[in-house]
Amino acid sequence: MNRAFGISLLLILAAASVVVITMPAEVLQAIGDYLVVREPLRPADVVIAISGDGTGERARAAARLVLKGYGRALIVSGPGSAARHMAEAAADEGLARERILVEDKADSTMENARFTADLMVRAGLRRAIVVTSAYHARRTAWAFRAEFAPRRLEARVWGIDNSYFTMERWWTRDVERTFVLREYAKLAAFLVGIR
Repeated sequence: MNRAFGISLLLILAAASVVVITMPAEVLQAIGDYLVVREPLRPADVVIAISGDGTGERARAAARLVLKGYGRALIVSGPGSAARHMAEAAADEGLARERILVEDKADSTMENARFTADLMVRAGLRRAIVVTSAYHARRTAWAFRAEFAPRRLEARVWGIDNSYFTMERWWTRDVERTFVLREYAKLAAFLVGIR
């Protein structure tokens, strides 16, 4: 992240924090809920779990979807050891290792989308369910559609609840407030072409 972007992000977060204090609870809840995407599940060629939760919850949820028949295989996507940790978490759910593909170069949501799209094209896969955290699902949907559409790939996004994050009354807790405000700053950056 370059210095100017970092300073801009901090200013946006500070301004947003001031605004959050003055809004009614219903508006604040709607702001948080907008981030959550849970598209109807249909069987796909592959389920994708992207890194970022640090707990393996995304990978375990994605593995359970594969085991329920929503995909033939699982792609875990993230940088180096994070991807390997995700593969281990998926295997711990009972998913056979030969059904787990590892993409270990991605270091951002856009790279998750780009590199898994590359892998899918090479493997002849077309439809995916992308599993991420609920608070991260809107930006994930934007990123994956931006990378998938030109390649005629399809992505449905499934935002999961995490043990460390609760969307209900998110503005009342430091961790949740930070996640939500940071997501909005990143959505704004996405809209102006910072990816």
